[in-house]
Amino acid sequence: MNTANPAAEWLPTLSRRPEIFPHQLDVQANNVLLVELPVAELGAASFLDQRVLTPTTRGTWVAWTSVAHAMNGAETQNPVHYIFHVGHCGSTLLSRLLQLLDGVQSLREPLPLRTLAQDFADAADGRSFLTDAARREHLQVLSRLWGRGEPYTVVKATSICSGLLPHIHTVQPDCRSVFVYNRPETHIATLLAGENAIIDLRGFAKLRLQRLQQITSLKLQLHELNPAQLAALGWLSETTSIVSSSDQHAAQIESLEFDEFLKNPADRLTQLLRFLDIPAAAEAVETAVRSDVLQTYSKAPEHEYNAQTRATILANSRQKFARDIADTLSWMDELASESPLVAASLDRFG
Repeated sequence: MNTANPAAEWLPTLSRRPEIFPHQLDVQANNVLLVELPVAELGAASFLDQRVLTPTTRGTWVAWTSVAHAMNGAETQNPVHYIFHVGHCGSTLLSRLLQLLDGVQSLREPLPLRTLAQDFADAADGRSFLTDAARREHLQVLSRLWGRGEPYTVVKATSICSGLLPHIHTVQPDCRSVFVYNRPETHIATLLAGENAIIDLRGFAKLRLQRLQQITSLKLQLHELNPAQLAALGWLSETTSIVSSSDQHAAQIESLEFDEFLKNPADRLTQLLRFLDIPAAAEAVETAVRSDVLQTYSKAPEHEYNAQTRATILANSRQKFARDIADTLSWMDELASESPLVAASLDRFG
């Protein structure tokens, strides 16, 4: 990445330049990495992490206070909406479908949300660098940054970020969030089918366990959990975060089970657009669901992947891991007997 300092050029016009993107946060140094990326590349990226940077990308670390000052008073035309999810459940596909509609930009998994999610989880143990007020200010400014460009913006968060939902809806009362999920049996079978399943499952396991234990007081040991239980841990971490937020923000959250979506994607997408208050003609919705998005792997669109492919993979995983899946579903029921929040999550999303 080219690190020549262009901050003096970018900051005066930051509110009008969506190609100047907040790529990373450093809450310890209170800085933000701004990078210059074409808007088309931002919309095409499956993950807005290190993979979007090249040796020629212009970027520089800037004091957070300078960025916040540059965006002071800059409001987007409409609230920025969010997609939260349990992971590997069709959230990227939904994000790409929304992006096909006129006036909608989709941003997938920006790194600053991950940083704020970890910092928020650390707050319960006194290890956060940010107060709740500071964290909300970060989310407000970031939403203004992400909302530049098209009239409507939908940010797909990484699957570990559901704990931020109350903060986001507090600073953006008009914001709406879609929570995408699979039922536990499908979720476990999906994750066990992955070629690098154990690496993926362990990637965020510490943070997921940290968050789950903070809101449920369950006593679990990470080293004792097998791969199927690690998959269940991820599901529980995100669903309990949503359930614990529902009393205060129920009207701002719409849940979407992916299998139900696949039965009639046009109708379900129309319902979601109505919930998000994003206008779209019926013809545009039909065009979107008939596009290549439903025929390719959303995280790597160069690969073919459709509902039948998914069904075959799930059937094979269910056969191969039948005992592990059954035992883990029973284990989840045992956890529900210890935690009312886990029980509520299984009642609502199970």
